Amino acid sequence: MAWAFVALGCGEKTSLPAGQQIWVHQGEAQGTTYTIKYVAQDSVPQSAFEQELEVVDVEMNAWRSESVLSRFNRFDRTDTVFEVKDPRQVWSLLWDISSDVHRESLGAFDVTMAPLMRLWGFRTEHRETVTQAMVDSVRAFARFRTDVVDYNDVEDEQGRRMGGHLSKGDPRVQLDFNAVAQGYTVDGLAEVLESHGVAHAMVELGGEVKCWGQNAEGKPWRIAIDRPQAIGRSLQAILPVQNTSVCTSGNYRKTSMVNGMRLSHTIDPRTGAPVQHGLLSATVMTPSAAYADAYATVCMVLGPESGAAWIDSLQRKGRDVEAMFIMDDGEEGFTFWATPNMRKSLNWLQELPLHQP
Repeated sequence: MAWAFVALGCGEKTSLPAGQQIWVHQGEAQGTTYTIKYVAQDSVPQSAFEQELEVVDVEMNAWRSESVLSRFNRFDRTDTVFEVKDPRQVWSLLWDISSDVHRESLGAFDVTMAPLMRLWGFRTEHRETVTQAMVDSVRAFARFRTDVVDYNDVEDEQGRRMGGHLSKGDPRVQLDFNAVAQGYTVDGLAEVLESHGVAHAMVELGGEVKCWGQNAEGKPWRIAIDRPQAIGRSLQAILPVQNTSVCTSGNYRKTSMVNGMRLSHTIDPRTGAPVQHGLLSATVMTPSAAYADAYATVCMVLGPESGAAWIDSLQRKGRDVEAMFIMDDGEEGFTFWATPNMRKSLNWLQELPLHQP
């Protein structure tokens, strides 16, 4: 879940080509809001965006009782498979992305965390006490391993994916793609615009952002990064964004009091417990919004030092990825770390001291 982005307006002065206009679509979806802003001669039908949003929602909305995800989470058999009709390959692609990031992060990204989220009081009523025995009991089936939960594509005679089979090794297994599905949806909305020939656009859903081309001023789109404060809202910096995606994960608003401590909603899959480090928000920039979404979650799990080292390892592998972290300085203030290119791009509204991981 992203917290730290808003799309800034294009400004008063515009340099639109003849016949071009600024079009804006806004609404509610997936428990949050979306804004789609683009420069084009004609508008894209609102129905095209609504259809794309519904494609993901009907498959992956954990709060929609009859979504495919909700029905699978209620599925309690281990002796047979749960059949998924997946004409748009939502399950197939999200499973592949989730598996990829899980492997790359050595387990720091995991889509089986829903039971652990409930255990720590983030999906149900508040729980005052959680013991290690309780955590161990849930972790026995809250693991992203093929013997616990698996997905296999079903192909037709021509080798085209037609759906898939989900299987459970334990009837209590539940999935949650919240840390990647919104980014995936942003990618899908962008494809809708591109299919209508839109060359300049910004798509934002729940804070996950994808931009390409230029804004109405003929400049890169400007995205605001929030200051990580639990109450109220103020802006920390402005980031110019062009032909890439930017997503943020933060843990400074969703907390719970358990065992006498205020804990973050970010669960470390490797321990089954909420993280306890000073990283408040992680902003990741990479071409795919789905991957940016997932990568930001990984960084929030890993923390400042390990997260920075992991981003560096991706860059050394040739990945097109940049990142910025905002940390608690331990004295009611903040520090930041960013990759060199991201650091050069930032326009500070409230400057922060640099933290060296």
